[in-house]
Amino acid sequence: MTMLYDVPTKEFLNEVAKRLEKLDAISLPESNLYSKTSVARENEPEPDNWWYVRCASILRKICMETTIGTQKLRVAYGGRRNLGSKPSKARTGSGSITRRAIQQLESAGYIKKIKGKGRSITPQGRQFLDNAASDVLKQTKAQYPGLEKY
Repeated sequence: MTMLYDVPTKEFLNEVAKRLEKLDAISLPESNLYSKTSVARENEPEPDNWWYVRCASILRKICMETTIGTQKLRVAYGGRRNLGSKPSKARTGSGSITRRAIQQLESAGYIKKIKGKGRSITPQGRQFLDNAASDVLKQTKAQYPGLEKY
């Protein structure tokens, strides 16, 4: 059985993002249409499907951890804020984007809330990611014929 650890991350996230775009439960909120993803960023995200890639990335992070909270996810999507001549400081990512993505993934049934601990993945979410990983592995093997032994 193929898992998300067996495939390249970038291809995996792109495949999961394509699958999330087809769902009705996942869509870019109007209030986040022109928002920055962190105070450490200067501009809004460039790719048109950035919301789906972020949701895919959050789903992958939740799957890799047993439970994870919104604050830990905000730290993961943060960065270094340039303060000019002063030293740069670490800043967290947008809480609004993280919360809304989590809420949409919960409404899709891929993650669930565990009171006092954070979010964890549901069996339906694990199956969704495993199916995407197996498709990515098939595509990767088709591109690189030397990988048949894996």
